[in-house]
Amino acid sequence: MSKKTETYAGSGVNIAKGEAFVDRLKQIAKRPGHAKLWAGAGGYAAIMPVTADLAVAMTTDGVGTKLLLACEQNNLETIGIDLVAMCANDLICVGATPTSFLDYYATPKLIDSHADALIKGIVEGCDQADMLLVGGETAEMPALYAENHFDIAGFATGTVKKSELLDGQSIKAGDAIIGISSSGIHSNGLTLARKLLKEPSQVRALMTPTLIYVKPALEALSRHRTNITGIAHITGGGWRNILRLNKNIGIEINTPLPVPEIFQALAHSVESEELYRTFNMGMGLTLITSGCVNEIITVFTKHGFLAQQVGVVTNDAQKVSIKTNLSESDSKEADQNQWLHLTHK
Repeated sequence: MSKKTETYAGSGVNIAKGEAFVDRLKQIAKRPGHAKLWAGAGGYAAIMPVTADLAVAMTTDGVGTKLLLACEQNNLETIGIDLVAMCANDLICVGATPTSFLDYYATPKLIDSHADALIKGIVEGCDQADMLLVGGETAEMPALYAENHFDIAGFATGTVKKSELLDGQSIKAGDAIIGISSSGIHSNGLTLARKLLKEPSQVRALMTPTLIYVKPALEALSRHRTNITGIAHITGGGWRNILRLNKNIGIEINTPLPVPEIFQALAHSVESEELYRTFNMGMGLTLITSGCVNEIITVFTKHGFLAQQVGVVTNDAQKVSIKTNLSESDSKEADQNQWLHLTHK
């Protein structure tokens, strides 16, 4: 078997550099007014209080180079669902109830069929998240975008009470980690995946929409808020996202969810550590809880999601230990159930 050398950075995306930019951005933008913001776990949303006990949570995101796949396949029907998912799933990580969505659509030329397909997908995503599409912006810029290329971005708001805010501070060693399955690659790591996966069935699989976890997550929070200590949306950066919730914790994933075929295919070219630093690897959302594990799993199962306890919180600050269940059929050296150890940075 040829040596695995493919990396996300090698495909043109440097996660570490991006994280460093975010740190610099915070320092450049810092103003006295930021002191009144509430701190939500993981930086998933900005939280602006409007009363002593109520705040508006705000976030923004896009779908990256999944847009290129959509254009290449002339399939714009579901990319709007991805756009909503990337924002709505972040809001629930701070305990917020998503309420409103806006979009930005920039294109060299407005083509009615393309625009209608995108908006239908966005509306479908909003319906799945119980949000309203309340506005947006469409811009024609032929000098900026090449023909048949465009960009979209989403902006979402929600509300959260001070008493229901997830700030990650109560997470402690021994808390259970519940994993909720993904539908596949979702909307992260596509720059690397597009480079490696060329078979038509694999390319089609890459377009599977990102799951929206809002309804079961909000039901779980309404029933078991006193037990749920953190929620992490697994996006760019892989399972290290969980470490964003509290700088003093580590995690041990000893019973992972099944790994979808799309990641098994990538495992032939990418080292395991790189896979788990880049992709969701079959786990799109995690909930950390001090109790009611079975009851929370039941809520997600009722809504049609595969959920199970996948591990526990540890005292190994900023360390992810993973007992992998990757299989590599073309390698005689495949090591089933190999332990991997990742750090946040």
